[in-house]
Amino acid sequence: MRRGHAVALVGALALLLVTAMDWYSTATGDEARRIESITEGADGAEAGEVDRRLNEDAQFLAEREERNAWQADALIDRIILVLMLGAAALAVLTAITRAAGARPTSGLGPAGLAAIAAATAAALVAYRIIQEPGLDQATTVKLGAPLALLPLALIALGSASALRADDRAEAGEEKA
Repeated sequence: MRRGHAVALVGALALLLVTAMDWYSTATGDEARRIESITEGADGAEAGEVDRRLNEDAQFLAEREERNAWQADALIDRIILVLMLGAAALAVLTAITRAAGARPTSGLGPAGLAAIAAATAAALVAYRIIQEPGLDQATTVKLGAPLALLPLALIALGSASALRADDRAEAGEEKA
């Protein structure tokens, strides 16, 4: 297994974690999170029923307004999710098969497809950060969306690096 495969594998595993983080919310959801943080200490015996109820309501409202990569329901969000999952699956498959001793495939192969899928997904995520779902005034981008760019870059660069190294090794074998 080449270093690029390992980098892509780490990126794939990180990407699966990032997809579960919040990607989008609304102004209402952000305000509910703010209220929740203000009333957070409302769990003790000294806190009144009103404070506890307000905290629970704010938490419920915030969770209802927030979306992660799995919950976003627009067509472009579904395409992004499929590309991310495909890139992650191909990176994991390539790393496992190479670690098991499989020889590299000639041509593009799974590593090349992983690099293409990750790069395409990264471009669409960047677009989605700029063009937020829903009304731009009402929608906010949370940490998950920009953070997804890092594991996608790891997958794309790691897979491309491994593919180039395999091509160089194959070209060296043909000359020998």
